[in-house]
Amino acid sequence: MSTRPERVDDRRAEQRVRAIAGTALLLIAAGAGIFFADPLTAGALIGIVACLYLFRATVFSWPGAVVALVVVICLVPARRYTLPVSLPFAAEPYRIVIVLLLVIVVLALLLDPAFRWRRLEFGGPVGFFFATQLVSIAVNVPGLVDLGLAPNAVISLFSLLVICAVFVVARQIFRSRAIVRFTLMVTVGCGALVGALASVERVTRQNWFLDFFSALPLQRLSEEDSLFVKEGTARAFASAQHPIALAVFLCLLIPLGIYLARHANWPRNPVSREFFWMGCTMLIGLGMVSAVSRTAFVSLAVMLVIAILLRPRLLPKVALYGAVAVCAALLVSARNVLAMITELLDPQALIESQMTSPGWTGSGRLADLGPSLEEAAARPFTGSGLGSRVTMGEGANAFILDNQYLSTLLESGALGVLGMLVLLLVPAVRLALFSRWPAERIGGVAPDERRDLAAAVAVSISGYVVALLFFDGFSFIQTLLTFFLLLAAGSWALAGERLPRWEERRARRVLEREVEPV
Repeated sequence: MSTRPERVDDRRAEQRVRAIAGTALLLIAAGAGIFFADPLTAGALIGIVACLYLFRATVFSWPGAVVALVVVICLVPARRYTLPVSLPFAAEPYRIVIVLLLVIVVLALLLDPAFRWRRLEFGGPVGFFFATQLVSIAVNVPGLVDLGLAPNAVISLFSLLVICAVFVVARQIFRSRAIVRFTLMVTVGCGALVGALASVERVTRQNWFLDFFSALPLQRLSEEDSLFVKEGTARAFASAQHPIALAVFLCLLIPLGIYLARHANWPRNPVSREFFWMGCTMLIGLGMVSAVSRTAFVSLAVMLVIAILLRPRLLPKVALYGAVAVCAALLVSARNVLAMITELLDPQALIESQMTSPGWTGSGRLADLGPSLEEAAARPFTGSGLGSRVTMGEGANAFILDNQYLSTLLESGALGVLGMLVLLLVPAVRLALFSRWPAERIGGVAPDERRDLAAAVAVSISGYVVALLFFDGFSFIQTLLTFFLLLAAGSWALAGERLPRWEERRARRVLEREVEPV
């Protein structure tokens, strides 16, 4: 039998061997980087690996996985950078992170008995939507092949599959109230950072996100102009692809900030908690204003109406914080805020502005409506196929319509639009109804908190439903990824910590066998 000093010596010897082996591997990697690769890239990779090892207990955990997912969605500039590797598709950071997390979740389900499959309350709508896009490709295969668009269709389908996987991955990680809270806190915190830097960007015209990631060994995917100007005013886009996408992304986070003002577990003091998270929400709102987008204001107005219908008691606080937010928005950009409000209050002028330049790039939304409907009439049910409309690059064959429903109608037909409506409206309605249930009917863990979370997600989705009328939301990856992340949070709100019915039946059968007399 070994004594205690001997065990200590063995542990020290093991640590010494690990240190020697780690140092040798580090030297080999550094040498290989110097002789066979770009030194900057190799040094960055070695630094990342070293940080991962030092903070392995935090990084290689489910909270660490959540942070990676949220950071890549909120902070990494969408469709701007890719890893410097040769693949059939762009190795954008969000794709790599999602695929890695999906593999980890699958392995955990296979190898860890304690990691059980969680209920996908909205799995049906997500599956139906994906199936409609798949059908649109299957029906239009000959036409896609003739036009040389088959590879684009396959890549679009794969990209959509990866994006939908966010819902599955996040839902499996959301195993408890603590992890859901933590995810929402990180998301709103990142949103506040984006909003603050977007406000700075509008004034200085310097995008801190592009500056930071340009210093990393990443390949620039898009070299298009990074300065957006509307009527002589610079529009911030921060980590988004476009100012409208930034405004919609931040708009989706506002209900979550209000939810955290009541239910976050930090700060502990209720008054401090409310001021902190409402402060973060204010920063998110300032970033939305800095994008100078009417779309976000329309969405926010609809969200406000839905929120008051679901939670009438919020009206006094909404009025108070709303007045503060309006004052802050006027300080940031009084001319643009007043101009947008004036435009929205003048329907005739607004309609005329959307009828400009029919048949040309940059045409108004209403100007595109008639020609698009005529085009859709040729293939009304399944469209021309997912990925058939190319709006950017040398192979562009279509205009940007600034209407996701219209774009989907042309690509996937009426069946695709039905899939969109099922994906968007079914979760929103279910969550809204759930948020009105009495706590006794809900049962389980934290019924009040789950009801409020359901209300927050329902409000966010309602804003997204409206925003998709005014921009091609599925082409702007950040907003779509955020939607699926919210869908996973809403799924947890409905299911709580219950297992799927088949898992519950299996657990019940195991328990019955254990208590049967031998």
